[in-house]
Amino acid sequence: MKMREILGISLLLVISFTEATHYIVDGSKGDDNNHGENPSHPFKTIQRCVEALLQGNPGDQCQVRKGRYHEEVYVNGLKGTEKKQFVIKGYMNERPIIDGSVPIQPDQWDFDEGSGICSATIDNDIFALLLDDELLTSARWPNAIWSDKTCFNNSFWGHCDKHSEYGHIIDDGSAGLADSGINATGAMAILNIGSFNTYASPVLFHEPGTNNFTYNHTMGPVHWSPGHNQYYFEASLNLLDNPEEWYYDMNTKKLYLIPPSGACPNPESTSLRGRTIDYGMEITNSSWLTVSNMTFMASSLGAHSESGQDSFIDEVTIDSLQFKFHSASHRMLGSTHEPPNNAKVRAYAVEAHHEKVYGRVSIINCTFEGGEGAMLYAGNNSYIHNNYFAYNDWVGIASGNGGTVNGQGYGNEFSQNTLFKNGGSAGFRPGQVETVKFNHIIGQCEGNIQNDGAGIQVQNDPQHGIQVSQNWIHDSPKSGIRFDGGGTNLRFNGHIDHNVIWKAGSIIIKGDNHTLNNNVAFDRQDDTRCTICVTYRLRHDPVIENNYTITINNAASQIDGGKNVIDGGMWPLPGESDNNYAEHDVKNHLVDPDNLDFRPVEGGPLTTGSEIMGAYLPGLQLQTYWIPGRKLYKASTPVPPTGATVSQTRNNVMFLEAYMADVHHFYFGKDEAAIVSANIESEEYQYSVQEGNIFLLPELHSNSQYFWRVDAQRGSYVYQGDVWTLSTN
Repeated sequence: MKMREILGISLLLVISFTEATHYIVDGSKGDDNNHGENPSHPFKTIQRCVEALLQGNPGDQCQVRKGRYHEEVYVNGLKGTEKKQFVIKGYMNERPIIDGSVPIQPDQWDFDEGSGICSATIDNDIFALLLDDELLTSARWPNAIWSDKTCFNNSFWGHCDKHSEYGHIIDDGSAGLADSGINATGAMAILNIGSFNTYASPVLFHEPGTNNFTYNHTMGPVHWSPGHNQYYFEASLNLLDNPEEWYYDMNTKKLYLIPPSGACPNPESTSLRGRTIDYGMEITNSSWLTVSNMTFMASSLGAHSESGQDSFIDEVTIDSLQFKFHSASHRMLGSTHEPPNNAKVRAYAVEAHHEKVYGRVSIINCTFEGGEGAMLYAGNNSYIHNNYFAYNDWVGIASGNGGTVNGQGYGNEFSQNTLFKNGGSAGFRPGQVETVKFNHIIGQCEGNIQNDGAGIQVQNDPQHGIQVSQNWIHDSPKSGIRFDGGGTNLRFNGHIDHNVIWKAGSIIIKGDNHTLNNNVAFDRQDDTRCTICVTYRLRHDPVIENNYTITINNAASQIDGGKNVIDGGMWPLPGESDNNYAEHDVKNHLVDPDNLDFRPVEGGPLTTGSEIMGAYLPGLQLQTYWIPGRKLYKASTPVPPTGATVSQTRNNVMFLEAYMADVHHFYFGKDEAAIVSANIESEEYQYSVQEGNIFLLPELHSNSQYFWRVDAQRGSYVYQGDVWTLSTN
């Protein structure tokens, strides 16, 4: 054989052994006996595809076609390399659904005209119910449902009389337990009886017509404060009286439902599904693995390590997944445990001496909506970036200890995320030496279903080395940013800078040796106290705090050492402070704070000191106006917001850049239809930028309405933006 032929054969063998295989899954057309290596011979299940990856080589992919997959996929020991990661993803632009629910199609529904209840015997034990992919609510009192978000509001809870005792609650009459006529015995009580902690416990005894009940108080010591405690009942047939409520009796296998339409579900026109599994995918002992472009409906993803230093999760990336109704409790089945975590990603292994060895995880560009429990991640140098968390955690069980999003580990980054109207008292609780930046937290616990809390709540140990920077937190009854501890339990060396807090509580700093600079805080919901509170003393504790904390270049309506509970006044600001502006007119010295423009007015008191005060430089010194929160595929978060009225002297508009965009194109004019249809050849086209997010405006006229649009270009594809409006006064 000639040498040239030998080299050719060798090269062919090398290529054949290194080329990645892309396996295909198609739930409607596939067969697990196929080889799965092309769309015409796909596997049927994702699990079979994962088995093929385990038998394959790093760089291989499992690509899943659209459709619903009711599976519990188990991924164990899948270890790629940095240059050749294993991938499990949606096929091309298709987005498959991993669904934790099964169809409910009983042979017959029984209908009670008096109550409007439909009932039927079903095959599976279920712990959540969905009608046309929307969540229905466990039968409860006082009534509240998911669809209108009343379940996030403590106006729809019962409240405890101050004479209540641990294990025995007396209703204060505001919700009318005695007049309700219900019998709550045997129901599940949701009990916010520990400030920021909430528990579930069976009702041991309640007599109809009375205003008190007993419950199984096995949750250990609680922060008992009866005047602030609250509760509701659920998971009892006696409570089923409201459209969109349901109940399941696991002893008789019977489902009860009051449908919103008033008619029992018809499978030809309505999809009714019951949840039967927690996790649609669990990953263990894997590394250099990416899971992307899929939807988890009524199911979640878990990733966790097992014992042994060589077996923990490391370099696992969760990218562009959509989670909806991903976490649900099993209280309908009698369990009082907290709901499974929304996305439980724990990248550590427990070794000898109980030391935790952490790996790295990345959660990028995902959405989490409608999960009952908290979202947990744990790892070293992990990256949680550009995610959206909305309407989660409306019961609050265990979330007080964890927050809606709970970080653990060391050196992680939590950045460019949006938390929107989640229920628990704390929005985000970081791990140690964490970087928390460019996050937008809106309406955290606005319904007050728990006490205490903060948008960003830093517990004791994580304070050392933490960096909390460039976040917006607003429209919440909770504190904006809070460092815990105080008194004899001091923690040190945290850093808080360039944050903006408004229509919320304050920035509260306990401990010592912290640095607090260039923050803005105003419009506190209780405006009689500090908006930046650097704690001098914790209530009656004699220890003086923050002796060495540095407070500089901040702009707030009030800055001091917090409330003096001894005489009712305010403590002086402790530590080192300089160049702060602390006056109730602080808003007057920002460009347009009601329209999200927090730059200082040039020539005003925030710009004439030794250094600029506040979170932004003046307008002429900026190319980019930082805007926090999740970036979408298109431009978003216009500043001023659409519909705003501004001064005719305004000379620029700003926006949050699109995710991974290369160029942004700016259109502006008075004709809405022309802006809608404009392209770069149109007269409405102004100019384009590759860097920055500030567009200069032509001269504005008084009493006029204008329209503008920003398109985002990524590669050769252009994502057309929404049309925004602004008016002049």
